[in-house]
Amino acid sequence: MRRPPLTLFRRLLLLTLPVECVVLALFGIWMVRGSERREAAAFDDRLRLQSQAVLSGVGLDTVERLKFDAGLNLRALASDTKGCILDEGGAVLWESPKGWFEDSGIRGLRQADVEFVHTIPMNGVGFRVIQTARRVHRPEDTEVATGPLVEVVLAKPLASLEGANLALREKAVAVGVVLLALMALLLWFAIGVGLKPVEAMIRKLPEVPGPSGTERLDEGHVPKELAPLAREINGLLDRLWGLVQLEKRFTAEAAHELRTPLTLVKSTLQTALLTAHGPEDSAKALQEALEDLQRLEATAESLLHLARADALFSSQAPAFADLDLSDLLHSVSERLAPAAEQMGSKMKLDLQPSPVRGEKGALERLFVNLVDNAVKYSKPGGTITIRCAPRDGGVVAAVEDTGSPVPEAERAHLFEQFFRGSSGRAAGVQGAGLGLSIASAMARLHGAELTYEPWAPNGNRFVVRFPRVGSGEQVAGSR
Repeated sequence: MRRPPLTLFRRLLLLTLPVECVVLALFGIWMVRGSERREAAAFDDRLRLQSQAVLSGVGLDTVERLKFDAGLNLRALASDTKGCILDEGGAVLWESPKGWFEDSGIRGLRQADVEFVHTIPMNGVGFRVIQTARRVHRPEDTEVATGPLVEVVLAKPLASLEGANLALREKAVAVGVVLLALMALLLWFAIGVGLKPVEAMIRKLPEVPGPSGTERLDEGHVPKELAPLAREINGLLDRLWGLVQLEKRFTAEAAHELRTPLTLVKSTLQTALLTAHGPEDSAKALQEALEDLQRLEATAESLLHLARADALFSSQAPAFADLDLSDLLHSVSERLAPAAEQMGSKMKLDLQPSPVRGEKGALERLFVNLVDNAVKYSKPGGTITIRCAPRDGGVVAAVEDTGSPVPEAERAHLFEQFFRGSSGRAAGVQGAGLGLSIASAMARLHGAELTYEPWAPNGNRFVVRFPRVGSGEQVAGSR
């Protein structure tokens, strides 16, 4: 069972809190290390002061006395501090406690005005050792001491320093835990405040598009980072509202187109029942009803073709194949040639081998609608020309007729559903106004572009421009 995704609030908290913990830990380590260094320096300073105090009490007479009385108590040391005084030859003149220096393994400096601080283990315990050597003054010395060399060695266990460092670390951990808790609370509050614009957008979304369909998110009153999201949501709402309006219009016009022939059929049959006086009247009524039903059938078929186009757009893997458009157009021309002859027009073909990739049925519907449109609107005695040829790496196909050019005001609506031009209505051309919209949908399905342009001197041309085969542009659903 899949776990539900984390909320944005928790995701941000989980991303930022570990970073804050790492920063806090590094800062704490840096502070503790600095404090430990200062504590170690203070420890050495205290040991150094003791060494200087002992050394300052050692004069020439003291050295002479120590040679004869090694038990002389020069200065009381701290209870945990070991000390000794060495002569120039490294012999022990005085030590406290007795015998520790020989066991320590410390070597004398044997050099005047030198200080050496180091750490050694003794009996499993770490000691900090300071060795200081200088010459004592003779009575005749004025500035520079020329007396015998003496060295003071003091050793203090590191237990007190380690205890202080441990207490420092424990204190740092306690402070760190408190700071971490405070930081978590601050992050909780800060993230909550930072996400308030998102929550405001979420609360606003149920109110859009609103009853009028024009309500939108206010892009000017959201943070800069959320402005692109608000803009995309508004764009999506615009597209959805456009689709809703288009669906409403389509439903209304489809209902009208279906109702009209049904009303005519009903009216014709009712009239025949009331007024028919013989077989001829009945046959005439049935013929009129049949024509109305054929119109109804044509409208229903067109609606099915639109639905099929939508299904192909939604298909993840439409059945596209490599085709020669010239063969397909030749087949279409043969299919509609009888209708053209009946209307007094003739077909003219200018076809060159033109490889395209597409769904055969959809391409047939595209060009059947274009050629059928040319047959309906071409003037008697006119010519319908079908062309195709490779061009600029792609393929261009055109259907031309010698009918009256479409008025400029109507050209922008040619490919809209249920649109019928003024010339068709005036001439009484039967149709639901779906042929060109279906052709446009089928062209878009193949990544092609269907356009209209007047054909000099008098006529119309519908041009379909296909992209190059294998260019990656012929993708279903490229609406």
